[in-house]
Amino acid sequence: MKKKVIFYFLIMVLFLFLILLPLIRAETVMELKKQTIYDVVPYENVNIPAEYTLTVRNPNSYNDVFRIYTLLEAELLPNSDFQLPAGEERTITVTLRPEDSLKDRCRDKVCKIHYYFKAIKTGIIEDGFEIRILSLDNIMTPHIPAVISRDDSKIIFDIENKRNIDLDEVKFTINFDFILESEETKNITLNLGPESKSKVMEFKLDTSKLKTAVAGDYEAELKYLITGKDGEVYEHTTKKIVKLEEVTSLITSESTNFGFFGFTNTITKKNEGNTPRFIIVEIVKNRFENAFTSSNIEPTSKEPSGILVRWEWQRELQPGETFNLEVHTDYTIPAIILILIIIVILAIWLVRRPRVIIKKKAYRIKTKGGEFAIKIVLVVKNIGREIKNVKCVDWLPHMINKIYERFGMAKPDKIEKNRLMWNFGDMMPGEEKVVSYIVYSKIVPVGTLTLSRASVAYTNNKDRRNTSYSNTLLVMGETGK
Repeated sequence: MKKKVIFYFLIMVLFLFLILLPLIRAETVMELKKQTIYDVVPYENVNIPAEYTLTVRNPNSYNDVFRIYTLLEAELLPNSDFQLPAGEERTITVTLRPEDSLKDRCRDKVCKIHYYFKAIKTGIIEDGFEIRILSLDNIMTPHIPAVISRDDSKIIFDIENKRNIDLDEVKFTINFDFILESEETKNITLNLGPESKSKVMEFKLDTSKLKTAVAGDYEAELKYLITGKDGEVYEHTTKKIVKLEEVTSLITSESTNFGFFGFTNTITKKNEGNTPRFIIVEIVKNRFENAFTSSNIEPTSKEPSGILVRWEWQRELQPGETFNLEVHTDYTIPAIILILIIIVILAIWLVRRPRVIIKKKAYRIKTKGGEFAIKIVLVVKNIGREIKNVKCVDWLPHMINKIYERFGMAKPDKIEKNRLMWNFGDMMPGEEKVVSYIVYSKIVPVGTLTLSRASVAYTNNKDRRNTSYSNTLLVMGETGK
C-alpha cells in the first residue's frame, strides 16, 4: 500500500513539473522583433550593406548580456556584446554585408542568411535576414530617349533607383557625341534614395553635328561615382543606345551657262538627309559634241550608241556631301578651224578674184513704132592696179539682133554680126568706163529672154592677160496670153 502511494505521488509531481515548465522557460526567453530597412546589396564591390533593426526586450527579473552573429560568409555588425537590464527594451541597427562567394551564390535572387541571437543566461535564438544581391544596372535605371531627331535641340532624362537600397549621393557624368560639353554635364550630384527618381536633367545638343551625322545607333555612356559606407568611391559605367532618326533629303539643281564658243551644264546634288544616298547622273551627247566635251569629274562610264554617247556618273553621297558636276562643251577649236578655212578661202578669192569688174544692166524702152526695144548698159571698173590694153566685148541677143545706130556714151570700136567690142586702152586704179547701146526687134519675144555675159580682157601689172565676165541677165518678153 505504501509503494502505491509513493507511485501516485511521483506521478503528480511529474505532472506539476510538466505544467510549470513552460512558465519557467517563458520567463527566461528574451523578446526579439526584427524590421527590414534596406534589403538590397549591390553585386559590385561597393560597400553598401543591407540594414535591419532588432528590438530586444528582457522580460526577466535579472540583467543579461547578448550578442548577434552569423556563421555564413557575411559580415554582421555590430558584433559586440550588449547589456540589457531586467525589464528593459533596446533597439539596435544591424548591417549585413555578404562576401563575394555568397554574392555569387545569391546573385539576382532572394536569399535568407541565418543569424544567431545569443543571450548569456537565456540561451540562443536562431533567425534569418532576407537579402537580395543585384547588379547596379538592375538597381539604377536611366530613363533616356531611345530615339532622337536631328532637329532636336536638347535631351531630357532622369535616373531611377528601383530597389530598396540607399545609394545616397551619386556623382554622375554623361558622355554622348551630340551633347554640348559643359560643366553641367560633368560630376552632377544626384540623390538616389530607396525607390526614388533623380531630378529631371536637361542637356543641350550640338545641332550642327546632328545635321551632318549619319542616322543609326549611337552609344551614350553613363558614368556613376558611388561612395560606400566605408568612404571608398566605386566607379560604375553603363551604356545606352540612342537611335538617330533617319531623314532622307536629296536636293538637285541644274543650270546651263552659254559662252562665246560653247556652253556649260552644271548639275548639283546635295545630300541634306542623314543617310548615305546613291546617285546616278546621266548626260547624252552626239558624237560631234562628244569630241569637244569635258567634265570636272571623270565619268564612271561612257557608252556609245549609234550617233549618241551616254555619259554616266555614279556616287554615294554621305550626309551633307555635295556632288557638283560641270560638263563643258567647247566649240573654240572647230570655230577656229572654220574661221581659218574662211580666211583661206577669202584669201584665195581675193588673190584670184578679177581686178576688173564688169556689170551688165538692161532696161525695156518704148518706141514710136511699137517695136520691142532694150537698152543695155555696161559698167567696167578697175578695182586693182593699173591695167593695159582693156577690151570689152558683148553679144547681141539671138532673137533681137538689130542695133540702134545712135550710141549714148561710146560707140563700139568694132561691130561684127552680133558681136560688139570697145577698146578702152589703159585704165588707172579706180577708173570706171560706162557704155550703152539699144537693140530692138519687130517681133516681140514670148517668155523670158536671156542676155549673154559680156567680157573684158586686160593685161595686168605682171603682163598677164586676164578676162573678167559680167552677170547674166533675164528680160521678160510677152506672157503669151
